[in-house]
Amino acid sequence: MDVFHMDLKFLVVLFTCIGESGEVTVSSYPKPPFPKREIIKFKQPFMDRPAVMYGIKMIDSAYNKNTRADVKLLWVRPEAFSILMKSAYDSHLYGLGVSWMACL
Repeated sequence: MDVFHMDLKFLVVLFTCIGESGEVTVSSYPKPPFPKREIIKFKQPFMDRPAVMYGIKMIDSAYNKNTRADVKLLWVRPEAFSILMKSAYDSHLYGLGVSWMACL
């Protein structure tokens, strides 16, 4: 019974540790740098294609324009993924930060 319990505990630790997270920030003033494609490489490749979740962390925009940003996941592979960051419509973005997390 103790061996089974230890094996089960090892599997729980193994499956909860398969993931990576990070941040991407792009900024430039006075000329907006968008649209901007970024390729993020994982520290170690996953065994299969991971799920990637992301969200806007920071936004720097012109004070006299509407603030609209668009972030899209372009592709995901076991070793990397790519996102497209851009302003939407007539918005003037000078900076955009994205937090991400990838896991199996």
